[in-house]
Amino acid sequence: MPTSLLSNFLQSVMNFETILQDEPCPSAIVDLDAFDHNIELFTKGIEGSGKKLRVGTKSVRVPALIKRAMVAPGFKGVFLFHPNEIQYLHDELGIDDFILAYPIMNLVEAETCARAMENDPEIRMALMADSIEHLQVYEKAAAKRDVELHVLVDVDMSIRFLGQQVGTLRSPLATPEQVVTLALKIKDFPHLKFKGIMGYEAQEASAPENSFLFRKMKQASRGQVTNRRAAVVHALEENGMPCEIVNGGGSGCFKETAKEGCVTEVTVGSGLFKPHLFDSMKDLQDFIPSLFMALRVVRTPCPGTVTAFSGGYVCSGGRLFPKIVHPQGCMTTKREGFGEVQTPFTFDPKRVPLRQGSIIICRLAKAGEPMERFNEIIAISKGEIVDRFKTYRGCGLWLG
Repeated sequence: MPTSLLSNFLQSVMNFETILQDEPCPSAIVDLDAFDHNIELFTKGIEGSGKKLRVGTKSVRVPALIKRAMVAPGFKGVFLFHPNEIQYLHDELGIDDFILAYPIMNLVEAETCARAMENDPEIRMALMADSIEHLQVYEKAAAKRDVELHVLVDVDMSIRFLGQQVGTLRSPLATPEQVVTLALKIKDFPHLKFKGIMGYEAQEASAPENSFLFRKMKQASRGQVTNRRAAVVHALEENGMPCEIVNGGGSGCFKETAKEGCVTEVTVGSGLFKPHLFDSMKDLQDFIPSLFMALRVVRTPCPGTVTAFSGGYVCSGGRLFPKIVHPQGCMTTKREGFGEVQTPFTFDPKRVPLRQGSIIICRLAKAGEPMERFNEIIAISKGEIVDRFKTYRGCGLWLG
C-alpha cells in the first residue's frame, strides 16, 4: 500500500476504539470510505476494456454492500454462491442478472432456479455445468416449470507448475475438444440453452505474490490461461456455438483477465474488502482494507497479558488467522492463538496501553467467509458509525 494510503488507513483504524467503545464485541466493521475507494479502483482498472464486472457474492455476503457495488459504473450482475440467493437478491435488491458459480446435483435446488425464471421471465440466469449429469438435473427442473435454463460450461483453468497441480480442483474439462463435446450435448435437452463458458484461474485470483516462486507461477499461468480460454472460445465458434458470456478472473488478477480479447466479464469480490490474504497482490496495491473485526478485552490473567472474548474466526484454505492492526505491539500466544471463546494477547505494558475494556482491531484473512459469524456489520464513514447492514446470516439467508 502506498505510504499516503497507509498513513490514512492507520489513523482511521486508531479511531475505531473510541467509535466502538459501546458496541458489542466481537463486531464486524466496514469502512465505507475504503470500500467505495476499492469500488472506484475496480472501475478504473477495466476502463476502456469494454468488459463488465460481476460481483462475487460469496466474497461479500452483505446485501447492502453488494448493492453498493452493483450501482457503480462497470458493474453488472452477480456471481452466486448458492441458488438460495436468487429470490432474495431479486426481490430485495432488484438484481436480475445471475450466474450460479457451482453446479447443482439436487433437484430441489435446481427447481429454485427454475421457479425464479417462472416468476420473472426477464431474469438473466446461467447455471454452471461440467458433466452430462448436471444437464440432466437442469432439464428435469426446467421441464417441470416449462422454462428455459441457460448453461455455462465450466472450463478447468488450473495448471501444472514444477510438476505440481496448481489451482483448484473443479471442472474435468480442460481441452477445447472436451468443452465442445459437452456444449453440443446441451442441444439434446429441449429446455436448456448454451450461453458460454466460465473459467476461474484461482492460482492467479487468490494466490499471494509474496515469494519469487509464486510470482513465477503466476507468470506461467497467465500465458496458459489466456491461450486455453481463447482456444476454447474459438473451437466453440467453429462448431456453431458462439459464446455470449465468457467469464473469468477474480480480484487478484482482474486487470490481466480484462485484457483478454475473448473475455466478456470479470468476477470480483474480495478486493472490495481487501482481506490480508490479498496484501501482496500487484493488481490490488492501491486498494485499502475495508473489513475489520473488533474484539474487547475482558480479562487480565497476568501482567503483560490480556484476554479478549472470542475472536477465533479462522478462514478455510490452510487455517488462515486474523491479523492484529491496532494496537500495534501486541500478539496472540503460541499456545492458544485466536480462539472460539477467548483470545489472549501478550504485550509490553510500558509501550501498549491495553487494559480491561480495551478494543483490539483485527483484519480477517478472507472476505465473505467470516460474515457467516455475524448478523450485522457496522458501517463507519468519516470517523462515525453511519449505518448497520445485515449480513446474509442476519437476513436468515441459508447457503447450505
